[in-house]
Amino acid sequence: MESTQGLPLEVRLSAYLDGQLPEAEVEEIDAILAIDDDARGVYEKLKLGSEFGARAFDRMLQEPIPLDLVRNIKEAGSNQDEAPKLGFVDAPVVPPPVSRRSALWPQALVASLVIFLAGGAAGYLISEQKQATVQAIGNQFAPARTWLDDVAEYHRIYSRQARHLVEVPASDAAHIVEWLSVSTGVKFALPDLSAQKLTFEGARLLVAGGKPTAQLLYRDAENEIFAICFMQSEPVDDQTGLAESMRNDIGLISWQKGNAAYVVVGPSADPDLERIAEVVSATI
Repeated sequence: MESTQGLPLEVRLSAYLDGQLPEAEVEEIDAILAIDDDARGVYEKLKLGSEFGARAFDRMLQEPIPLDLVRNIKEAGSNQDEAPKLGFVDAPVVPPPVSRRSALWPQALVASLVIFLAGGAAGYLISEQKQATVQAIGNQFAPARTWLDDVAEYHRIYSRQARHLVEVPASDAAHIVEWLSVSTGVKFALPDLSAQKLTFEGARLLVAGGKPTAQLLYRDAENEIFAICFMQSEPVDDQTGLAESMRNDIGLISWQKGNAAYVVVGPSADPDLERIAEVVSATI
């Protein structure tokens, strides 16, 4: 991995998105994204374009091959096997041996054409840089992204903050409950996770899935950061089961209860993450 120090921000963010930066530069970009709204805007556009290009390419590869193209290729192959006429006398024709390679060439040509067309379409889509195109892409594919994706990205950034981990510290717990209840429209109680050896550090207010989202932050003895996030959602009659998912090295266990959606976030390798979610779901 090569350093991108001194290069334009767009280049550095593109390398960050592709996972091509050294660890020191990853931490530097994380810090920039945490405080710079313009940088976050550029990062979101780059990420959106990358996701769209990948999806468009996959979709092209899944398109059926037109029957006319298949027929034409087969006819071209069969016509080459016909013997030529010599004058007015039909010459005996000795069929050439059919090798595995000659038998497979139509399929190989079809596959090559598909890859060529898909590559051309992907190149065209990636080259489009106008703001109107980016907005149209975002509107088309927005449903594929969930609030959990936003939560995971926030957690990846804020969990690395030392002095600025929270907006409101744990010492102002009463204000945290009042503030986040009003901001999210979800009534809650601060979960006591001391039995799970987690210390409450404080809280933040995020925007996930386009809605105000509360983030309660906890720290364990190894200095790992865990979070409880929740937002208002469509009401459900009964609490749903715990659903586990991952975003690279981040584990998420989510559920719904009443008019809210909840998720516990932490290191995906932590064996106690599900147990923590069980305690939170019963007490929050």
